[in-house]
Order: sequence, then structure tokens, then C-alpha cells
Amino acid sequence: MTTSHKARADTIERADRFSEEWGLELVPRDDRPIEDLLGSSTSAIVMANGGKMHLATVHGALSAHLGTAYIRLKSLGRGESDPLVRAGEIQPGDHILDTTFGLGRDAVVAACASGETGQVTAIESSSGLFHLGQHGLADGPLSAQVLLETSGLTSAPIQLLHGDATSYLASAEADSVDVVLIDPMFEAAKTSDSGFELLRAVANPMALTEQWVEEARRVARRWVVVKTGASQDWFSSAGLTRVHSHSNANWWRA
Repeated sequence: MTTSHKARADTIERADRFSEEWGLELVPRDDRPIEDLLGSSTSAIVMANGGKMHLATVHGALSAHLGTAYIRLKSLGRGESDPLVRAGEIQPGDHILDTTFGLGRDAVVAACASGETGQVTAIESSSGLFHLGQHGLADGPLSAQVLLETSGLTSAPIQLLHGDATSYLASAEADSVDVVLIDPMFEAAKTSDSGFELLRAVANPMALTEQWVEEARRVARRWVVVKTGASQDWFSSAGLTRVHSHSNANWWRA
């Protein structure tokens, strides 16, 4: 963890507090370029003036923001549908397990669809994305207050955990959540995916497998929802069927 250039005293103090809380090494910036700080690491958490945080890589920086979820939340607030909500038949009070949190776009949509009586548990294996998501959910652009202001809907609490998706599923009880969401990294960017290559640089590249889906089916009471760029030969045997959507992504469920 480090700070932006010309960091104020309060920014350095905040970075020190987060680094201690998260168990990260705090590296003084000293006006050095981020490439000099990374070494063998792929990314660094950067605390900037004004309380903003981003994830820096040699290719650029990622920040926590709603992105395309902003439009989806606006639609939900107007009573319109969403491909995730429709595929999972998500209802108020549902418990959703998002096994691939990433930048949190699907998790916040699920949270607003399940409402204040619902629950969202999200798993993220990338340390950088996990910490970025923690900050965004606590008091940043992914917080419940921002979701309310954006959609007019109260949201379920989102519990973000750092860990491996398949290991978490293997240890979870059968039929313990209503919907399991799987959204692995696409092999190629979709036209709307700005910053895709930045995300690829820090995200877990683990490919979707039939075992992953089968374990998710054991845990889900209702649906396993998969968002992926293309179909696989084993989708039919895993019980996955296509869900019609006008979005760039392809949605499947089992």
C-alpha cells in the first residue's frame, strides 16, 4: 500500500491505518512512479487525497465505482427488469452468493433486488480487488447510501469475503442460499467493457468448470446463474440453459 503523489498528512495517516488494519506493507511514495514501487507485485492499493482509493498497476488504475451498474440500478428503481434478477428470479428477502465479486457490479444489483431483508455474500480471491471492494462498500461508491440515492431502493447488506470461490462452495451447506452467481473472467473484452485489460491484470483468471457449477447447484436452493462470454460443450450436461438478454454478456442458469 502507498499514497498518491504529494499526499497530505491526513492521507498518509489514513493509509497507515488501512495498511495496519489489512495487514499490508505501507511503502512511502516519495514521488516515485508506481512502477518503481510494485517490484514483483501486480498491483498496489493507493490512498489519494480526499479519501479516495484506487488499485494501481503498470497498465493504469482501477477504482471502485458503479460503472454499468448505475444504469441497471436506475432501471430497477423504475420497476424494470435486469438480466441477473430475471435469471435468478431474485425476490426481496433472498440470500445471494456472488462467487466472483470483481468490481462489485452484479453484487450491488443483487443487493438492491433482494432489498433490506435480503443478504448478499460475495467472494473475491484477488487481494487487491478485495480491499478495493471493502473500501467501496464501507463509505465509497458501492455503499448502501449511494445505492439508495441511485436507485431509490434499500439494499441488502453485502458481506465481502477474501477467499477462493470453489473452496467456499465446497465448505458451504447444501441448499443454504437462494441464488449462486458465477461470473468468471471473459476470454475477450465485450464492447462495453472499459478497463477490461486492467481488470484482467489483477483478477483471478480461473476458468469456469463443470465441477464449479455442480458444486454451486448443491448450494443453491433456486438457481445458479452464470454470466459468460461463450457456451461450453458441457453446459447441457451441467443443466445450464440460456436466458435471453439484450446485454452484451451471455446469461445461463441451472
